[in-house]
Amino acid sequence: MRSEQGGALSRFVRFDAPRYLPAQLALVDRNMPMGMLAAIVVTVLFAGMHLRLAGNPQVIAWAGAAGFVCVLGLMLCRARPKAGAPAEAVVRHARLLSLVALALGALWGFFAWAFMKTPEPHTTNLVIGALAGINAGGMVLFCSVLPLSFIFLITSVTPVALVLLGSSVPADQLMGLATLTYMFAMLGFGYQAARSVRQSIDLRFVNADLVERLRDQTQRAVEARQVAEDALLDAESANHAKGVFLAAASHDLRQPLHALGLFIGTLAGTGLSTRQRGLLGQIDASAQAASDMLGTLLDFSKVDAGVVTPRPQTFALQPLLERLVQEFMPQAQVQGLALRVHPSPLVAVADPALVERIVRNLLSNALRYTEHGGVLVGCRLRGGGERVDIEVWDTGVGIPRHQQQAIFQEFHQLGNAERDRRKGLGLGLAIVDGLARAMSVRVTVSSVPGRGSVFRLSLPRSRDAVLPAPTPLVLAEGDLASARVLVVDDDESVRSAMADLLTQWGAWCEVAESGAEAEALMARFMPQIVVADYRLRGASNGREVIEQVRLKARRPIPGVLVTGDTSAERLREAQASGAVLLHKPVPAAQLHAVLADLLRVERLSGALPQVDAGDAGLRN
Repeated sequence: MRSEQGGALSRFVRFDAPRYLPAQLALVDRNMPMGMLAAIVVTVLFAGMHLRLAGNPQVIAWAGAAGFVCVLGLMLCRARPKAGAPAEAVVRHARLLSLVALALGALWGFFAWAFMKTPEPHTTNLVIGALAGINAGGMVLFCSVLPLSFIFLITSVTPVALVLLGSSVPADQLMGLATLTYMFAMLGFGYQAARSVRQSIDLRFVNADLVERLRDQTQRAVEARQVAEDALLDAESANHAKGVFLAAASHDLRQPLHALGLFIGTLAGTGLSTRQRGLLGQIDASAQAASDMLGTLLDFSKVDAGVVTPRPQTFALQPLLERLVQEFMPQAQVQGLALRVHPSPLVAVADPALVERIVRNLLSNALRYTEHGGVLVGCRLRGGGERVDIEVWDTGVGIPRHQQQAIFQEFHQLGNAERDRRKGLGLGLAIVDGLARAMSVRVTVSSVPGRGSVFRLSLPRSRDAVLPAPTPLVLAEGDLASARVLVVDDDESVRSAMADLLTQWGAWCEVAESGAEAEALMARFMPQIVVADYRLRGASNGREVIEQVRLKARRPIPGVLVTGDTSAERLREAQASGAVLLHKPVPAAQLHAVLADLLRVERLSGALPQVDAGDAGLRN
């Protein structure tokens, strides 16, 4: 109990923490000039009134002392510590103010003790009136610092109460009790006033903290925005670098595979033993596997970079599905699987090249994970006839439910912990998902482990009629006999492989490294067909070389552009120039078929063909 009382009492005589004290003293110092000047005026007035009523000249000395204390208060106010001063300086200033409050309160208390005569009512009334006013002003002046108001009240009011209580007049004694009551009431008022000041200071601190926090958050937001902008610039730079890499990879990485395929085709036409042909078949399979893996990685990089731009059009689904089934039929026969397509007259609106790529990956995936039974491809109407689903059914190993979303993530494979490359890279379904999102369509899967799976590609349906695709011309190998073919390529190995292969097919082949060399050859050699690599050394490209040869020959010589770039821009350039576009690595059989078709068209009509003989791949 005593400790609690001591703690309550200490709050009246102890200064607040350094967090609050500077702000409290600032309020006192701000009011000090007006308060001290008012105290001087009141002192002079009441000293004059008392001198006139009581005729006691000692009051002049008292007035001089009180005025001197007020002047000290004004001087102390001017010497207050600056903002941010050390805590010791602030506490020292508070103690000096306490001495001023003590001296001023004691002088007014002494005024009551020395000059108030209880038998003379006029002196009592004068002193009580003076103290009431001076205490009210003192409370306003010192209320922000509780010890100052406590000191001033006790020292100024207590003597008055004691003098009145010591009187023999009952009325004076009652007035003494009233004075004590007044003192305690003023102490309570001072406590509440000091508490309100402290709460206002707390609120100011909270506001200052909020402002500082807001300023800090704003600064962090600005810094975060700068970091985000820098990251965006880095991402754009990285994306540009990725695009440069893709362009380089599409040409430079496909180039040796392209030459290898041509050499394999040349070697296949020579007299080989049975064992040599077996080894050549394995070499061809390995080269094709490397080509497929490279194409898959480049396709995935384009999908991942978000540079695939679909070009939707209306097309019939049946020819596309039949072509893909024929493409995978040899693989299915080797595996002992049934592969068929269910006839359908449905027409869709989508990018046919991207749809073909998706279905090709789905068929490849179905055959890879099917050991017994077969694979069925078909179409089904959905959504009240507004959409058409291309469905690929298999009787393979199936997919557990918890894995049916994960299989669309890159490099995720089921049952291939040893990373057997014969089972692919785990990118086929990731490419499928990316291409579907690029076309704003969906690919879903339903599967039962041990019984098989069905993948569905949902496309918008069209009710328009579509003309069937023209049947490509296919000629026999002897149709290239005596054909004059000009090959323009800056890679020595490709030129050598192309010359050997064309010579083996019976063609007359001349090779050139650049457009200028090709024009020089035309002085003794007039080609029927020009085969040019798109990317050549220097500023020219294959399309420009073909145009130069045509201008030199003064006739529309058929041209073939060979490139590793699968962008739509290359396809548009080829179509604009009337050249056939082939993508590296070019199989020897495909090259033979294209050259034979062009030679036949050139012989029959002299017309300049505008066809794309190869799969255009992914479009930028």
